[in-house]
Amino acid sequence: MTVRIPKDARVYLRRSTSAQESSLETQLQWAIDQARRLGIPLRATLDDLAHMQLHRLTHYSDIYLDDATSGSKTRRPAFDALLTELEANLAISHLLVFKRDRFGRPKDPLDMMVIERDIREMGVTVVMSDGTVDPATSRQERIGQSAMSLFGYYESGEYSRKLSERIVLSLSSLAAEGYSTGGKPPYGFGRFLCDANDKVIEELEPGRRVRQRGCHVRLLPSDPEKIGVWIQILEWLECEWGFKRVADELNRLGIPSPDAGCTRHDNGVEHVVSGKWNFTTIKSLAENKIITGIKVFGRYGEGVHNRLGTDGPRPVEQDELHADGSGRYVENDPSVWIEARAGGEVLFDPERWEQLQEKLRARSTPESGKRKAKDPAAYPLTPRVFDLTDGCGSLMHGSIRQDRGPGTPLYRCARYMKSPRFCHHNNVNAEALLKFTLKTIAARVQRAGGAEKIRAALVARAKAAGSRSKAKSPEDALRSQIHAKVERLRQQIEQAPRRILEAEDAEVRTMMHAALRDLRAELADQEKALREVEARTPYRPATLDIDAEVQKALGVIQRIETVCGDQVAREQVPRLLSDLGVRIGLTFREGRAEKNRKVRRLQGGIIAFGNRPLPCVLRNGAGRPLVGGLAPEADDHAQDGGCNHGHQNDQPGKARRRAGDQKTLSSRKGKSTGARGGPRGATPHSPVDSKPPRQPPETGRLSKASRGDRI
Repeated sequence: MTVRIPKDARVYLRRSTSAQESSLETQLQWAIDQARRLGIPLRATLDDLAHMQLHRLTHYSDIYLDDATSGSKTRRPAFDALLTELEANLAISHLLVFKRDRFGRPKDPLDMMVIERDIREMGVTVVMSDGTVDPATSRQERIGQSAMSLFGYYESGEYSRKLSERIVLSLSSLAAEGYSTGGKPPYGFGRFLCDANDKVIEELEPGRRVRQRGCHVRLLPSDPEKIGVWIQILEWLECEWGFKRVADELNRLGIPSPDAGCTRHDNGVEHVVSGKWNFTTIKSLAENKIITGIKVFGRYGEGVHNRLGTDGPRPVEQDELHADGSGRYVENDPSVWIEARAGGEVLFDPERWEQLQEKLRARSTPESGKRKAKDPAAYPLTPRVFDLTDGCGSLMHGSIRQDRGPGTPLYRCARYMKSPRFCHHNNVNAEALLKFTLKTIAARVQRAGGAEKIRAALVARAKAAGSRSKAKSPEDALRSQIHAKVERLRQQIEQAPRRILEAEDAEVRTMMHAALRDLRAELADQEKALREVEARTPYRPATLDIDAEVQKALGVIQRIETVCGDQVAREQVPRLLSDLGVRIGLTFREGRAEKNRKVRRLQGGIIAFGNRPLPCVLRNGAGRPLVGGLAPEADDHAQDGGCNHGHQNDQPGKARRRAGDQKTLSSRKGKSTGARGGPRGATPHSPVDSKPPRQPPETGRLSKASRGDRI
């Protein structure tokens, strides 16, 4: 192995939290002393470190710094930049790291061992306070180094795991008593140091920490004006105001937002908060139960080792981690939330608050829980893809996978995006699915015989529809009867004044006036009934324009040929799919990838056209049923409205359908419809019949499609 000639050195510094005040200075001073002892130049001083902290730099001189960054992440800004320079700059011969736990605290020691091995194979010597990784060592010595590396990273990761478990236990104990568990106090509240009898000792300034035996911190109301604004927000929401309308009204009144005057960092850039309200701030206040005197803990979780569970700390599952090892910020199941009295007065009636929450949940739209795509044109199939695995039925939203390169557009299960605890990592390549869908549509048009045969079929269908339209439907007959009665009443009312004047007897005129009032009341009732019937009866023209209907349908066919033949005509795809009524249902199963790692694989699917339903209850991002799936009683898997996936069973679930409604793509040898991990294209359909669809193959293929009525 080639060992680099001693020439230049670099130092890597890291600390997890800003509370470790002396950690960075200690690490850098050790590195400076080591470089001087080895006789290797190192451009690094304590002033350089202060400059980096002041301007929030990750690289300056020969220093690489990850400040307030968890070691459980394998991808860090300064760490990634350091590895890139080590590979490109052959003049760097030494890397100075205080300890292995500064290098990283991985959940899996092998992750950091591989990185350390790659650095050694570059010929770079890694110097640590407890040992040196020398690339010039013999094969036997490398085995010893690997053993030390394994033990070191395992020990550092185990320390983080145990620390995480202790933190969860400690915070759970504090939350059960209604004490503060850290973080910024809510709007209008402050942090108060209280003794064992809940007597207030003092209010703590922002950022101040006090440890006093027998005392704890409670969140109590501190600003009556802000509390008044909070209550006004809740009252506006009770009056059917939306979150955005409330935010606009507060901005119009010039009321500062909760973070007004504070500084924050977005994409590494520090700036002062504008002080303007937005709908997310209003939503968080509306859902915060502390206004009723109850403090809630554990609603969200983001740990990488342990998180709050029903019986205390629980290990983090793989689906709750990002690709770089950091934790996903997700909503926990309500069963694990800890609610306790906050210790302050009740500022808003709890019953009113609960009623408001029901009202807000009822007003939530299908966009709830959906992550907005930066480029909507990247996901033309939104919102037409659904996860049918074990009767889930959840909408699949567009997202970007950025763990490799610039990112891969995917469609991912909405319930998984909201919380991995409710679902699995079911996703499909967005571009592959779009190509497959367009190929399927184009193949159906070609099999229909081209534009001329389609025109002849459309003309025949239009003529048949025109002949059927001559017979009145029950709705049309009812409307005609009511309309005739209304006209008869109007004529009687128009003639009534003349008849009243012609009557000579006063008693008769009085009776006729009373009858006129009754006629007018009956006319009003019949006119109302007529409006209701007309509202629910579709408009049918007296004569069907066959040429216009045929031309309209052919226009859709022409758009199919244009869109399918032009790769850049993406802006026309959503309109085309809407006209065709396309819905796509996918099923997934557990598979294996490299290193025997468990992954989710595409197993099969259905493409439905027109008004044909998918064989599952379809649900939006909020979990509510959508039009287009079977009725809830028709699907045994969707009784709880959730995603009860049997992930230990690799056998695919059978997709049920109505006889004659759907058409299956052949999965015979030589005519497969997709490739492993994504769809490839379409194959010719078999004739429509009443037989149930075949079981989807185990090889991850989009293998079924249904016939539509719109083309």
